Amino acid sequence: MELRQVEAFRAVARYGGFSRAARALAVAQPSLTRSVARLEAVIGFPLFLRGQGAARLTPEGDAFLREVERAFTGLDRLRVAAQDIRNFGTGRLRFACLPALAGGLMADALASFLQSRPEATVSLQVNPSNTIYEWVASRQVDLGLASPRSGFPAVEEQEFLSIPAVLVVPRGHPLARLRRPAGPHDLAEERFLALSLADGARHAAEEVFRGAGVAPRLRLETPNSETLCRFVAAGLGVALVNPLVVADAAKGLAIATLPFAPEVRLRYLLLRPRGEVPDRLSEAFAAELLAQAAALAARPSRRQ
Repeated sequence: MELRQVEAFRAVARYGGFSRAARALAVAQPSLTRSVARLEAVIGFPLFLRGQGAARLTPEGDAFLREVERAFTGLDRLRVAAQDIRNFGTGRLRFACLPALAGGLMADALASFLQSRPEATVSLQVNPSNTIYEWVASRQVDLGLASPRSGFPAVEEQEFLSIPAVLVVPRGHPLARLRRPAGPHDLAEERFLALSLADGARHAAEEVFRGAGVAPRLRLETPNSETLCRFVAAGLGVALVNPLVVADAAKGLAIATLPFAPEVRLRYLLLRPRGEVPDRLSEAFAAELLAQAAALAARPSRRQ
C-alpha cells in the first residue's frame, strides 16, 4: 500500500468522482483511476460501486475511509508539529527550577519568552537542586536552575546568578533597628533557623559563621526558604534567606529584612545535559533567563 494510492482514494471519496478528484489534485484521470485500482488489489476488496455515475463507496470502502481519515488527521498533526519545530525548535521546553527562583524572576522570564512564541509549550517542574541535577543528567529536562552540586559529570554548568542572603527577623525585633548590616556575632544568642544540609546556601552560611568563630544556636531546619520566613514571622527565630523569596512569597508577613556581613553568597547555576545538541527553543529560553538574571543583579538592593 502506497500513500499516493490512499490519497487518490480519499480524494475520489471527498470530491464524489474520479474526474473532479483528478482536477483537484491536478493529475490525469487515468493515473488516478489506476492508483485506486492498485489500492483495491492490495487490500482485497472494492472501494467504489462501478457503473453508477458518481463514485459511491461500498460498505467496505466507507469503513476504510473512516480509518483513512483518522490516519490523515494524524498526518495533519505531524505537519503542524513540523511547522512548530521549524519555527520554534522542538515546540516543547522541559525545564526544572529550584523553589527559591520559581517566583517573580521565573514569571518575568516566561512572560517575555512566551509572548514572542505563542505556539511553544513549557513544562515547568519545581524541585530541590539534587533532583534537578539528576533530571538534567538523565535528559528528563532540557534546562535546569539549581544550587551547585558535585558528582554530576553529565551536567554542563553555567554561572547564572549570585546574590547575597538577607537576614530575616520578626518585625519589632531589636536587630531590626540596626543602622548597619548584621553580622555573625549579632546572632550568637539568637535562635537560628536554617535551610537543610542539602542546600548550598546552608554551607555558605556555616563557612561565614566558622570564619567569625561563632556557632549559631540552631533551632530548626527546613529545605524551603518561604517556610523559613513564615517561621520567623511566628517568632521561632531568625534566618538567612534568598531576598527573592522575601520579595515574592513573604509579602505581608510580620518580618523585617536587613543586610548581613560578611556576605553569604547564594550561587545558582544554569544546567544543560553535557554533549547534547541544544535546540533553538531551549537556547532562546536560556538567553531570556540570563537576561533576567543580569537585570536583577544590576538592581540596587533595598532594605525592607
